[in-house]
Amino acid sequence: SFLFLLSSFISQEMLQTREYRGLGLMSGSSLDGIDIAFCRFLVRSGQTGQTFPLVVDEWEMPAAETRPFDPSWRRRLRELPAGSARELALAHVEFGQLLAHEVTAFLAAHPVRPSYIASHGHTIFHWPERGATLQIGDGGALAARTGLPVVCDFRSQDVALQGQGAPMAPIAERLLFDGYDLFLNLGGIANISSGLGGEWRAYDVAPANQVLDRLAQQEGKAFDENGRLAASGQLLEPLLAQLDDLPYYRRPFPKSLDNSFSSEEVWPLLAAAPGSWADRSHTYCEHLARQIARSVRELAGQAAARMLVTGGGAFHAFLVDRLRAHCDPVEVIVPEARIVAFKEAALMALAGMLRLEGLPNFLPSVTGAGRASVGGAWYAGSEGAAAIFEPVDDSPEPPRH
Repeated sequence: SFLFLLSSFISQEMLQTREYRGLGLMSGSSLDGIDIAFCRFLVRSGQTGQTFPLVVDEWEMPAAETRPFDPSWRRRLRELPAGSARELALAHVEFGQLLAHEVTAFLAAHPVRPSYIASHGHTIFHWPERGATLQIGDGGALAARTGLPVVCDFRSQDVALQGQGAPMAPIAERLLFDGYDLFLNLGGIANISSGLGGEWRAYDVAPANQVLDRLAQQEGKAFDENGRLAASGQLLEPLLAQLDDLPYYRRPFPKSLDNSFSSEEVWPLLAAAPGSWADRSHTYCEHLARQIARSVRELAGQAAARMLVTGGGAFHAFLVDRLRAHCDPVEVIVPEARIVAFKEAALMALAGMLRLEGLPNFLPSVTGAGRASVGGAWYAGSEGAAAIFEPVDDSPEPPRH
């Protein structure tokens, strides 16, 4: 069978350095568009006794781009959780076709040659307490239209093992970003992770850009550029107290958020509050910074740690200022713009590579699952197993006479 040939092909090459060229696709809850990142990984098997059985010797992200959603797709994705089964089935296939269209356009614009695609899809439902999570974006349609192997549906197995199915980021942080103690992603939802103390822990903190963008949209802006709207507002103390008192923040780790938390629990408080939209945006930034700082203290205590901040919210200057004020003495570090914007897409490329290696891409210490899992469904491309990776000749040169 194809899977037997695939496993045999990979097992013959496991001992030598190998190069993977992956295209990571990410569609987040902020509904900005599809993040696409082409990543090259040079990897080798780890030594016995190492904490993870793979070493990434080198990696780069030479091309990355956000392909914006048109208004009809943005509206469709927002409304789909309340749609019919027929609408959901059609959207699953058509979103896969859209992903293929955007990948084709990306490859036409950039001189790169991926050997596989790793697609997160777009989350419509995430109910880990009921064993259910659904990311649409048909991997079969994506593989058929691009001719490339596709890994998708990453979260389902972890959820089936009683895990939260999130966050996925600690794997990338462990393998790709050395030298930091904490990692904060300010995407549609803010999530934080840390390997301090020798065990990785991570969880969703609070809604971030999905709320901040919606607040800015009340003033006719797509998003709050550089945090100017929030910076111009005043603090609404009663609203801050209501937000800080939401029950989710008292739940123990591990935990994760569904998009409905933002629309059903957070937004009604913001919509009912007195004051300008600038005041409400200012207050929400203060709330978010306080909740993140609380998580930082839980993970790092009072240590003088270093925290890497990525995701679109890292461009929100006012929010980052409030983070620095609340998280002291932890050093808040915002990296180069490409890492800020495309870290999660790079994570997907890495998670796909781990799936192809047969290695865990979910950590039970992070998700609460019964064991580590190798998440992801596999759809073959037109070239079969031989297109997955390329062995690298890393043998020493013979002596010269």
